[in-house]
Amino acid sequence: MKDDNYSSTTYERSTRKLNGAGVFFLVTTLVFLGAGVYLFAHSATKAKEVKTLSTELTTSENRYADLDAKYTNALAEIESYKGKNAALDSILIAKEKAITDMRANLNKEKKQRQISQSEYKAQLDNLNTMIADLSSKIDALQRENGILMVRTDSLGKDIFQKQSTISELQSTNTNLSQKVTVASLLVPSHIVAEGIRDKSSGKEAETSRASKVQHLKVCFDVPQNKVADAGSKTFIVRIVSPDGAVLAGQDQTSGSFTRVETNEQMQYTTTATIDYQQHAQADICTKWSQSTPFKAGNYTAEIYQDGYLIGAQSFALK
Repeated sequence: MKDDNYSSTTYERSTRKLNGAGVFFLVTTLVFLGAGVYLFAHSATKAKEVKTLSTELTTSENRYADLDAKYTNALAEIESYKGKNAALDSILIAKEKAITDMRANLNKEKKQRQISQSEYKAQLDNLNTMIADLSSKIDALQRENGILMVRTDSLGKDIFQKQSTISELQSTNTNLSQKVTVASLLVPSHIVAEGIRDKSSGKEAETSRASKVQHLKVCFDVPQNKVADAGSKTFIVRIVSPDGAVLAGQDQTSGSFTRVETNEQMQYTTTATIDYQQHAQADICTKWSQSTPFKAGNYTAEIYQDGYLIGAQSFALK
């Protein structure tokens, strides 16, 4: 009976020991399991936070890069407008400084912190407003320049019309001057052109034999002309030889002049100058001599005044 009681007591003690160990193992297992779940959840949260932070950093970098690119484009556009208009240049310089300052602040903020969506949008709106204002002012200046161009064009047309009028008046004045000049010419009469020889008496004798001619002499009369001013008047004489050449030499009596009717340079033989006092004058003469014999044939003596042909006379030497 005693043995039975001992065995029962021992079994109960053993059972209680086993039950206590199981509970401890169970509790320990639950603790480790809970710790594992906590660590897993914490790790997942941290990974999510890291991913979110990485995404935010990337987004912020993209915002900074986008704003920087827009500032660069705005500055390039401003540069393209420079030098075209003085008033515009002053506006461009102010806008350029403002954008440059905004860009500098952006670079400073980039080193210190991220830029949020709202901050990004605020800076972008500010830049767009500035560009819109600049475009508006450029358009206004272009319209003003357009008006100025129209005014300049109108002024140019007015100047052109005045120049045309002046040109017409000058042309009319030239024509009138030419008419006055023509009206004042002393048109010669009784033109005599002939060959002469010197006699032993010292007098001159007319001759038509080429072998005896020592000089060619041209004489003429001039009428009274009230239109012509009083004073020195020079007549140019051209003597054209039978072969069509103008008789001329290297002395001071020969030279060249411009014929008004054709505007060509012409050589002349000699001249005759008188002191005209607004009355008729006769026997105005000039002579031409040369070291070589005169050729036989037909000669022509032409008389010019102020570039106009006013008379001519032909003669022949045998």
